[in-house]
Amino acid sequence: MADPFSIAAGVVGVVVPALHGLMFLLDDLQKLKDAPKTVQRLKEDVRSVEVALSTMQAVEDREWQSLGITVAEESKATISTCTNACDQFRVNLQHWTRHSEDGKLAAKDRANVGLFKQGQIKAMSEQLRNCKLTINSVVSIATLYSSIRHTHLTEEIKQTISTKQTEIGAAITTADKQLIVLEHNIEELSLSNSDDDQGEAAAGSIESKTEALQQQLEEERKAFNASRKVLEELLHKSTEEAIAKAAAAKDQSHSTTITTTFGNQNSGFQAGSINGPVSGLTFGGK
Repeated sequence: MADPFSIAAGVVGVVVPALHGLMFLLDDLQKLKDAPKTVQRLKEDVRSVEVALSTMQAVEDREWQSLGITVAEESKATISTCTNACDQFRVNLQHWTRHSEDGKLAAKDRANVGLFKQGQIKAMSEQLRNCKLTINSVVSIATLYSSIRHTHLTEEIKQTISTKQTEIGAAITTADKQLIVLEHNIEELSLSNSDDDQGEAAAGSIESKTEALQQQLEEERKAFNASRKVLEELLHKSTEEAIAKAAAAKDQSHSTTITTTFGNQNSGFQAGSINGPVSGLTFGGK
């Protein structure tokens, strides 16, 4: 079994740089005082992922152990892909707004951001929302595992399990639909790149723009695929059987077997602080 401390440390290793990247991107977005509505919505998406990542940092080692290595590794892949996309988008944003000063968009930059870059801005928002959905799903199931640490499967917990299963199933359906749309958009961009009817200079400019968008969509597809793997594993981990098994394992871990010897006489009884059931004690002389 994988070391729970190494699993948690691995996740933290991608969460921290992700939070830094989001902070820098949000700072750049907030400097655009008169940005289009799509940019305003993007800022909200960045903030929501920041909150989700902060809650993930609170997931304890034992819950990561219960969730398993697949959930941890695919969560890391989802977050890392999102981080890379944010870093690249920030570079692009700085290039798109290079004519602007003091947060006020120049006319050329406003047209650039508000019209020509809408596809890339929307793709970035979609990837952030997917990342948030995945993180919140992981934290939700981790919280469920934590809640049964010192209790049994009550009817209330069983109802919670059923609700979580429904939510994750809906998230998988949403991811599948988004992947279909992504595949369609990527295919359309590929077809547009093969159109040779335009002039050489104009075709080169359009090709450069479509290639940038296509690259971003490809990264988004990677993130959605990783996210779907996380959700599929969470669906398995959130069954009543899986939760009951985890609860039983935790109950067993709290039991203690102690064998006590007392020198040559081997008699009497001594006890310090004992947590949980005690077995293996023999009373009387040797």
